[in-house]
Amino acid sequence: MNLGHLMQLGFARHVFAWVVLAAIIAALFRIATAPDRIAERRNTARNVCLAGGGQWVRVGRDDICQRGTPASNKP
Repeated sequence: MNLGHLMQLGFARHVFAWVVLAAIIAALFRIATAPDRIAERRNTARNVCLAGGGQWVRVGRDDICQRGTPASNKP
């Protein structure tokens, strides 16, 4: 092995380490901001439901949009 090859190998290892570190930081950021993104998605769904004439209700632990009457309740 010559010195040039060793330098390239060291550079490749450093690049790999930086990429792994960046991926870990990105994953931690996504985990930390998940509650905000979930709340924003829920608020958007609620607004769309209400704007479309639906009613936002809680069933158990879930929030759902009820629009009109279900087909099974029609005579």
